[in-house]
Amino acid sequence: MAGRLLHLIDGSSYLFRAYHALPPLTNGEGVPTGAVYGFTKMLLKIIRDERPEAMVVVFDSGGPTERHARFADYKANRAQMPDDLSRQLPYVHRVVEAMRIPLLMQQGQEADDLIGSLAKQAAAQDFHVTIATSDKDMLQLVGPAIRVYDWMKEKVYGEAEVLERFGVPPGQVVEVMGLMGDPIDNIPGVHGIGEKTARSLIQQFGSIEETITRLHEIKSAKVREILRCQVEQARLSRDLASIMTDLHVKLDLGQVALQAPDHLALQALFRELEFTELQRAFTPVTSRSCLRMVVIDREEGIDDAARELLASDSVAIAVAFSGGGTADGELYGLTFCKESDVVLCLLPCPTPGSSLECLRPVLAGEEPAKIGHDLKRTMAALAKEGIVLGGISFDTMVASYLLNPTRSDHSLAAVVLEQLGVVGPASVSKGTEGEDRREEAVRRAAEEAHLAWQLKNVLLPKLEQSGLLPLFKTIEMPLIEVLASMEEVGCRVDTDQLGELGKELEIQLGQVESRIFALAGERFNINSPKQLADVLFQRLKLKPLKRTKTGYSTNVEVLQRLAMTHELPAEVLNYRSLAKLKSTYVDVLLRLADRVSGRIHTSFNQTVTATGRLSSSEPNLQNIPIRSEVGRRIRQTFIASKGQWLLSADYSQIELRILAHLSQDQALIAAFTAGADVHRSTAAEIFGVQSAEMRRRAKVINFGIIYGMSPFGLASELDIPQEEAALYIERYFQTYRGVKAFIDRTVHEAREIGFVSTLWGRRRAIPELKSSDHVVRQLGERLAVNTPIQGSAADLIKVAMIAIFRRLRLERLGTRMILQIHDELLFEVPDAELDVAKRVATEEMERAATLRVPLKVDLGVGTNWAEAHA
Repeated sequence: MAGRLLHLIDGSSYLFRAYHALPPLTNGEGVPTGAVYGFTKMLLKIIRDERPEAMVVVFDSGGPTERHARFADYKANRAQMPDDLSRQLPYVHRVVEAMRIPLLMQQGQEADDLIGSLAKQAAAQDFHVTIATSDKDMLQLVGPAIRVYDWMKEKVYGEAEVLERFGVPPGQVVEVMGLMGDPIDNIPGVHGIGEKTARSLIQQFGSIEETITRLHEIKSAKVREILRCQVEQARLSRDLASIMTDLHVKLDLGQVALQAPDHLALQALFRELEFTELQRAFTPVTSRSCLRMVVIDREEGIDDAARELLASDSVAIAVAFSGGGTADGELYGLTFCKESDVVLCLLPCPTPGSSLECLRPVLAGEEPAKIGHDLKRTMAALAKEGIVLGGISFDTMVASYLLNPTRSDHSLAAVVLEQLGVVGPASVSKGTEGEDRREEAVRRAAEEAHLAWQLKNVLLPKLEQSGLLPLFKTIEMPLIEVLASMEEVGCRVDTDQLGELGKELEIQLGQVESRIFALAGERFNINSPKQLADVLFQRLKLKPLKRTKTGYSTNVEVLQRLAMTHELPAEVLNYRSLAKLKSTYVDVLLRLADRVSGRIHTSFNQTVTATGRLSSSEPNLQNIPIRSEVGRRIRQTFIASKGQWLLSADYSQIELRILAHLSQDQALIAAFTAGADVHRSTAAEIFGVQSAEMRRRAKVINFGIIYGMSPFGLASELDIPQEEAALYIERYFQTYRGVKAFIDRTVHEAREIGFVSTLWGRRRAIPELKSSDHVVRQLGERLAVNTPIQGSAADLIKVAMIAIFRRLRLERLGTRMILQIHDELLFEVPDAELDVAKRVATEEMERAATLRVPLKVDLGVGTNWAEAHA
């Protein structure tokens, strides 16, 4: 064993470092995981970079030690371990055990002393020891066979490095620390002596005892007097800082060789904690050998094996494209799967339409029921071939999203890794061409179908157990067909108008840029935060308001406040706004508009937001400004086709109506039932008047309450003193006492059970409520109140969309739903159907739910979106 490399890991030190270094991560069950993740990454990095032959991880056991007996205030300034960190300790221990690394803890002993004793024993047995820690007091242990590795700084300390750091050799580090003290462990040291003086004294005298003996040789009378008065404190501090090296350690150094980890245990643990990257690293790749491939002959059509499979009650389906993961490009093939080992592949001819005809009854029919991952994408691919996919039954991507809506990745690879513990099929190699590429893509799709079948068997019971199955069946699954239809239809845009608007914005940007340079007295890169900060705070001498890691902040909030005192920040805000509108909307819409039809086909994302709201991408149409002139001009470019109208149907104050229902507040219910203007009613109660300005303020308060706005936030929004804002909020809750009770009740229940639900049972975990960080807890309280309201509004409009879609099809109307933006639906309506479309939209939206207050829909009609929305 001579010369073997042994790493001793100060687990307690790195656990705290990981906890404070990373944001408060949680898994879908609300279990805090950030410290576990950081600790695990540290452990793996040491193993990868240092390649130790042996390893031990050491933790404090908690409770009093011998040092506490000598000095009652030892570590007294350390706060109690936060609850969200203590909850992670068992998981950290499980990581170490699954890595098959010895874990050392002994009651009444600190990790430092266990490490010190083990290091000395190991060095005596010809180990080369590396102590992985960030605690500087461990440097006293450094010697010929012992070094310290600070993982955070990626620095190794040998004897030379310790001498450079403290000015004394390792054996005298504890003497320096005895004089200077250690605030982290509440070791007092000698009050009045800092590190510089301590180093100088030990360099001169060698130890605290020798310094005390030769006090008369110290030149400074002040230092002499300080030491004379604190002799015993210096000795005590040195003893407290001294690491014990003679403890009986209950560990056999012959059993510390690094072993191969328990892959199955790590897979299960990382799946539970939702560490996708780490899970993938310890997970085997799926094997294609488990699949029985049955290929349909291109000329002869479906054989007996295919007919038997497609006659099943349900099959999993996946498609292969030349474009890889998107529905763009050539359709290479279709794959079907039933059970765990039967997959059918179709390799169509270069003209796939004719090849697919034999499958049309199966694809378009309600049977077999279709299972898949991202079935909307499959529907889009088949729609290009003239086939409407029917009988969609179970989308594993949507199921994963419902179970964990705060997870950012619901791709097949991520869900398979989380739910099945395997790495999904690799993408088609870029170097593959021709028939080889076609066959590889179809084989990959076959694996996707196979995995989707397995996922359904895992996800369905989880949906049932969590009470999410009704939401899945009645809203989310039917919505897929609605969204696929909306994406296929698209929205027509006037590209000529867009082009003109783009030119106008280009001119305006140039004009604003010139004004900015004139005000600054020089040209600079307006988009560079550093250069802008130099102009604002160095050249113009404006007062900085917020500092970041890289300098002074120039974010929107800072510029808005600075704009009150100088014109340049206001112009920069104007520049940023115009530039964003041009690049995000005008340029993108021009690029994405179909050159023949002039239509935009956005993608509606069903599995993105934590509240259940839909989002859109390529392009994002959810955030086009409503109130700005440029935003209105952009909406004007969305036009109806010839002989048609755009119909806007918008829920009126839907979130406030849902708040009234959930809170059962009698004042709110009475106002909505009477058809009163709720903002005017609120203005009358809070301000005593109903003027336009007071109504505006009341509207801010009404919606601010939903989003948990604080007095500070309200003061900033209304530009009033914070005390006045606090008074308004107090008056609001005095008027709407039911709302206050609802907020308090909702936060309390969410803290107890860990999640909140919408009216339709959609769940969202709120782990932030149990954070030790006050700011994070406040965020959790806002999420707990807002999610049931905003999530219920999202569910409501989805219910309405499904009902309207079915009714339009049932009545065989030419009206088409083309956009959903938050609480608004936009339709393209033939002129002859306008009255019918108005009636259908109003009826289905207003009876989508029965609340304690009536639902109201505002309608608008126009030749463009701006007219219709107005």
